[in-house]
Amino acid sequence: MKCHAVLLITAFIVAGCGNGEQVSQIDPANRLETQVEVSQSAAQNQDASPQAESSDPYETSIILTNPDGVTQLTWEDLMPIGEEEQLALLYEEFYAELRDNMEAQSQLLKEAQQNGEAFDVSTVIEGSSADTMEQIGTYNVVDDLDGLDIRLPGYVVPLDFSANGQYDEFLLVPYFGACLHTPPPPPNQIVFVKADPSAEVASIYEPVWVEGKMKTGKFESDTGNSAYELTLSKIEIYEY
Repeated sequence: MKCHAVLLITAFIVAGCGNGEQVSQIDPANRLETQVEVSQSAAQNQDASPQAESSDPYETSIILTNPDGVTQLTWEDLMPIGEEEQLALLYEEFYAELRDNMEAQSQLLKEAQQNGEAFDVSTVIEGSSADTMEQIGTYNVVDDLDGLDIRLPGYVVPLDFSANGQYDEFLLVPYFGACLHTPPPPPNQIVFVKADPSAEVASIYEPVWVEGKMKTGKFESDTGNSAYELTLSKIEIYEY
């Protein structure tokens, strides 16, 4: 699995949806596949009541809930409607500003060299100690996920080193290398996981399933900030 330096924005793949029919939803960023059940209750309610407002039955993703009451999610389900378009605009603005800054710094360096003046290379954005990238995105969440028992696949990013692979806290991210290589995913594409007792992670290079109760909010760490927190109840290796 190669590291992705840029977040891959994925879209729902929905085809041939019928009432209660199972369709496949795939996240190409990490090759994780799950089953999604699309609810058409909104459309049925509209037929039952002529005064009901028009509603797209596929506007909200109603995810398959297991017999034990755990709702299985994909990473797209953590992003509210319209968030992908907003994120694309934020990236466009960021890189435009970055290009302008790099051009300005390059011009200053060129002028200093022509005039035989010293130039502090630490002020150069690209390749210097100042070469860091901010976390791009928002804390916008899907409110219905707050308090829900969920199951989600992803990769573990430890917040602290553990020689025995036991972690009390870690980040769950949609692709390998996230937060270790810039730019990190948006806050609503990172889940801050709290484990009590400590969770055993055999390898951070392999994807896992996590289960637990989801909470929305603003959760900060030096590695990456998150719009979601999960109180862990179960972790297991993801099987392809």
